Amino acid sequence: MTPAAERNRPMRRWERVIGLYRAYLLATFGAMVTIPLILEGFGYRPLHSFLGVLLFAICLYPTVRYFSRQETGLPTIAILCLAYGLQFAVPVFTREASIDLAFGEVKLLNDSDVTAALLLAMVGVCVLQAGYYWFKKSQLQKSVPIAHLELNKSKAVFYCVIVGLLLPLLFNLNGLIPNEFQQPLSALLRVLQNQVLVAIGVLGWIYYARRDSKFYGVWLYALVALTALRGISTGSIEEALVPIGVLFMVKWVYTKRMSLAMVAVVVALILFLSPVKSDYRQQVWLGEAPDAAEMSSVAKVRLWVGQATDYWIDTFSGTRNMREATAGATGRADFIHQVAHIYSMTPSVVPFQYGGTYSYFAVALVPRIFWPDKPTAGDANGFFAVSYGLTTEEGAKTTTFGVSLIGEAFINFGWPGVVVLMLLQGLIISLLERLFAGVESGPGGQAVFIAFFIFFLNGIGSSAEILFGNILQNLLCGYLLLLWARKRPAWRSSGEPLAVAGRASSI
Repeated sequence: MTPAAERNRPMRRWERVIGLYRAYLLATFGAMVTIPLILEGFGYRPLHSFLGVLLFAICLYPTVRYFSRQETGLPTIAILCLAYGLQFAVPVFTREASIDLAFGEVKLLNDSDVTAALLLAMVGVCVLQAGYYWFKKSQLQKSVPIAHLELNKSKAVFYCVIVGLLLPLLFNLNGLIPNEFQQPLSALLRVLQNQVLVAIGVLGWIYYARRDSKFYGVWLYALVALTALRGISTGSIEEALVPIGVLFMVKWVYTKRMSLAMVAVVVALILFLSPVKSDYRQQVWLGEAPDAAEMSSVAKVRLWVGQATDYWIDTFSGTRNMREATAGATGRADFIHQVAHIYSMTPSVVPFQYGGTYSYFAVALVPRIFWPDKPTAGDANGFFAVSYGLTTEEGAKTTTFGVSLIGEAFINFGWPGVVVLMLLQGLIISLLERLFAGVESGPGGQAVFIAFFIFFLNGIGSSAEILFGNILQNLLCGYLLLLWARKRPAWRSSGEPLAVAGRASSI
């Protein structure tokens, strides 16, 4: 390349950046003007349409930034903010401004409450991005150690055999564990089971980055399928989607290709299984199905899939309404109206909790094996569902209601709570990305990060104690288990390791 061409490269880069930002701003402005005018004729509130478009545009900013600057690595904040956009902005256009309460009652939400919820979401997403980008540019980042996990391939394969094949056997060990140890060991077993997600990340590195034998590809996709089926057997759609999400992100990191097939599978699973989820849980969780306690994972999958198949056959034959069939799936991704409902009742009906739903953090680090009666994580979700009239105390035993991070923050401290919690989330994600997701972290660090970043996406609609407690436990466990598979450093004649010479400090 000639010197003149070399000098022009930065100029061309900034022209591309400015061009993409200009297109983004023009498209946002055009949508904010035209969409409310068009939708007003269909009964939509112009202000809500305007704010919904603006919120989605704010959520789209990290994606525009990622591609305009040709950033590398996992687009962490872009994926997370798009998830916020899908669950807080899109429902303005796809769902009525109402919320289903207990006993079949439907509450119509006031326009002012929906407006306040949209403003809360906008502030929260802006603060999330500010915390994330500030930490990436701050001097504090340089003081953060890096988890150097360059992997030895043969050890990594052995790790995948142990974690991806043998540890899943723990899924079926509950019947062999005495009843008095079931609850104390449940948290430990779950952390170990979740390491299968790290194995998916490691296999993705072997298959996509190293381009090794197709055998590893077959192994990778089979492990994803088995883990997803195991998630279905638990009665949780989220657990079925997590391994697919990990595979999606691993493929992007190493190939820069987006798999539309995986997106289609995720959408199909949600639509297919959601309508009969409650009935399935009643049969399996409450023992209404014959021999529910003795049912194997395969039998549970067959039961749920069979019920869903019958449901959709009735729907396509005209026995059921298509809108009714998809209501459960679209409702699961609607948190904006949930936050509006919270705003309408706090603190006029339900007083501010002032950190009450975060009390689990005070005991989170105490192992349950030493404290069998330790409070369970997730009480915030139950408190929200019962206190805000979504279900009864009995109903909360069979149906889960995620309070959402924004909703829980407002329940505790109002507007300041949303600002502080979302700022912390942005800082923590940027910190963990520095620790595990950089090039210096190696494929092992990236596998650990990708495997548990997925919980941030699922955690949007959950409580803070579940989100942050699960992520920190699993990240630490994943790092420690992969240490064995790390490459040994080369040594200088002086005895100093070459692999770490001149690098940032490692953990």
